[in-house]
Amino acid sequence: MKNLLLTFSLILIGSTISFGQKMAHADVNAILSVMPENEKINEDLQIYATGLSKRVQDMKAQLDAVVQQFNQVLSAGDTAKALELQKQGIEFDKQLQQANAQAEQQLAQKRGELLQPVLTRIRSAMEKVAKSKGYEYVLNSVDGAGTSIVLWGPDGADITMEVVNELGIKLEQQGQPAPAEDSSKKKK
Repeated sequence: MKNLLLTFSLILIGSTISFGQKMAHADVNAILSVMPENEKINEDLQIYATGLSKRVQDMKAQLDAVVQQFNQVLSAGDTAKALELQKQGIEFDKQLQQANAQAEQQLAQKRGELLQPVLTRIRSAMEKVAKSKGYEYVLNSVDGAGTSIVLWGPDGADITMEVVNELGIKLEQQGQPAPAEDSSKKKK
């Protein structure tokens, strides 16, 4: 699948270059990670996930209680009651699996809802930067799994920082020491 995607990307890039279209790339995940809203979104998702998890844990506790009751009844020798509890346990297990899948789906949907306005802002800023620099296409540099999609590009084709600047986000320079204070001001 990755080879097919890579081949398709290379064909697309090759055909685009032959028509003289100008392309850029940006790392949307990197941009999203520095957005001020990102922390709030993550907090809201954590709260939502906790609520979903509580529901699933409650169902797991019910299943555990049925299994424990089944073991007690079986050790007491009441086979008919044990079979009834086994059926009940199987049904609870199915419900637990469905609830787990539903919780994952609801969490993904909630994430999409919370991210949509932020992604719209990123897309708008990306469009402004691309148009101002004459780019006709902008590719995401990295897919959702962290795999690099753009393997090579000309210098200046990565517009990630320009998009961050367009969004008005001020980044501290990492790895550089803070500016030293003027010693003449300290001695006064």
